[in-house]
Amino acid sequence: MKRLCGCGGRDDQAKCGTKEQERARIIESFDVFGLGEQARGEILEALDSDQWDWYRDCDGCTMVSEIFWPNKYFPPCLRHDFDWMRGKGDWSASRRFYELQRAYGVPIWRSALRSGAVTIVWYAWSRWTR
Repeated sequence: MKRLCGCGGRDDQAKCGTKEQERARIIESFDVFGLGEQARGEILEALDSDQWDWYRDCDGCTMVSEIFWPNKYFPPCLRHDFDWMRGKGDWSASRRFYELQRAYGVPIWRSALRSGAVTIVWYAWSRWTR
C-alpha cells in the first residue's frame, strides 16, 4: 500500500517519516503548541492504543489538509480517526476534535466548520455503516 502523505497525497519522504519519527514529531508538538495535560492524554491514548495501528490506519484530515502541519498525522485528526475507527465518532468525539484543533492554533471558524462537517457525516452515514 502506498503511503499518502501531505497535501494532495504526494509520497514525499521529506514529509513522511518513519513511525518513530512521526511519533517524536507529535510528542514534540505538545510543548511547541503548549498543550495541556488533557489534550496530551487524549492524543497519547490514540498513539498508544493496541486497538489500531495509527501509522497505517490514520488517513489524516479527510478532504482537507492542515497547511501548517507537514503530513497527514496532524494530532487532532489522528485522534478523531482513532475515535471513528472504534465506532465512537459521536458528539463527544466532535467536541474533542474541535478543542484539539483550537489547541493547535486552528482558527475558530475552521475548527467549527470541520467539527460540524464530521458530525454530520457521522450521524448521516458512518454511524450506520459500522
